[in-house]
Amino acid sequence: MNLLPENATKIDVENATVDFFTYTRNDVTYYQFDTSMCEPPEPMVNSMIGLKLIDSTDHKLVMINHKKPMGLLEKISQDYDIYTEYLDDGHIKLIFSCKNVRD
Repeated sequence: MNLLPENATKIDVENATVDFFTYTRNDVTYYQFDTSMCEPPEPMVNSMIGLKLIDSTDHKLVMINHKKPMGLLEKISQDYDIYTEYLDDGHIKLIFSCKNVRD
């Protein structure tokens, strides 16, 4: 299942262990990665790397994973809004956005 829009472009993200892509929709820049086939700690590691990319309200991080990463969500929930969508294939899609813009 390809969840990337046609205008998605692969980007180089330092220290990431999976591919990251970026695309724009409705004036919002999205960064997306898929750790649904990864074992711990890769989902957490890549999430923390990806969260550094969203430093404004018009940037969001999209994570596709095999389950809800409860440890990650507990760690970051005070700084990020998290939208969760359950996909037809059993995976989960999480969209992270900043609650407050960082300096």
